[in-house]
Amino acid sequence: MFLSTPVKICVATLCLSPIFAGCSLWRSNENTASFAASQPRNELPFSTREPDVFQTEIVVRTGEKERRIALARDGVKRRIDYDPGTDEHRAVLITDKEYLLYFKRKRYEERDLTGSGASGDGLLSHLLHVRDFTEFEQMRRDGSVVQFRASINESNASEVIVFFDEAIGLPVKQEFYSVEGDKRTLRYSVELRDFKKEVEPGVFEIPAGFRK
Repeated sequence: MFLSTPVKICVATLCLSPIFAGCSLWRSNENTASFAASQPRNELPFSTREPDVFQTEIVVRTGEKERRIALARDGVKRRIDYDPGTDEHRAVLITDKEYLLYFKRKRYEERDLTGSGASGDGLLSHLLHVRDFTEFEQMRRDGSVVQFRASINESNASEVIVFFDEAIGLPVKQEFYSVEGDKRTLRYSVELRDFKKEVEPGVFEIPAGFRK
C-alpha cells in the first residue's frame, strides 16, 4: 500500500518545478515509468531514505512565490496535503484505499489501491533524491547540519547547495543556482520544515463532515 506512481510524479512536479506546474492527482500511468525507475548516478555522501514514521512540510520557493505541501507517513499509511490553509487545499490519503480530499467542498473520492509504482524508500525520498547531482564537495558545518555543493549532470552552468541534517538523517534544504561566469543566481529552493518523527492522531482519517 505504497503511493502509486501518478501520485509520486505529481508531487515531484509540484515540489520541484520552478513554475509550480499543476497536474491531475489521479492521471494515467503513461510516461511515468522513467521517473520511478531512475537510479542515482553516483554514491551520495548522505542518506535520503525517509523514516517509517514522520510528518513534515515541504516549502518550495521560486522568487517571491512559495508553495507548501505537507507529508505524513506511519508505516504503509501516507498522506499528502497540497496548499494547506488555502482555498486550494486538497489531500491524498493512503490507508485501506486511496482517497482524494477536497477541503473547500468537504468532499472526497476514493479508489482501490493498485500497488503500482510501489517504493520502499517512499515519497519523501523521491522528492529529495539527488540522482543527477555529481561532484559533491563538503563546504561547512553548522551544528548537525552539513553543507554540500554539487553540480547537476556534470554541468558548469548550474549547481546545488544541499543542507544535510545528521540529527534526522535527511537533507533539510536544497538551493538550486544557475551559474554564468562568476555570477550565481538562486532559481528555487526546496526546504523541509517542522520535521517530526511522530504523527499526530487523526492524520490518516477522513475529516469529520466530509461527504463521498
